[in-house]
Amino acid sequence: MNEIIKWQGRVVDVQARLVPRYLWNTASIEVFLDGQPILRTGGQFKFTGSYATTFEHSGSTHTTELTWGFCGLSFSFPYQLRIDGTPVAASRVRIRNWPVALVVMAAGVAVLLLILHFIRAAHA
Repeated sequence: MNEIIKWQGRVVDVQARLVPRYLWNTASIEVFLDGQPILRTGGQFKFTGSYATTFEHSGSTHTTELTWGFCGLSFSFPYQLRIDGTPVAASRVRIRNWPVALVVMAAGVAVLLLILHFIRAAHA
């Protein structure tokens, strides 16, 4: 997951992070070329999917496509990255801020328990 990916002699970095959409239940996968963002999925509410966009490099327009699979409890996504139709990487990307999901789930459970407590107290 921490392998160095190269394209045309440039470093490609794939990162994932939870975003606040849908109570931090979505992750944005981002692709950087020498530190410059070239693709951001934006936190789509899908288990699997793909996203494509174009970017400029060395005076030419290139197409990049990212396809990802189900995350599950591993807090990482399997992905495939293609630039101009050529496979560049097929690996997994770990969600950087995955503990946020645990905090949100704990808060949700606490609210549910509080509601159940008040319902039970009202019927007593």
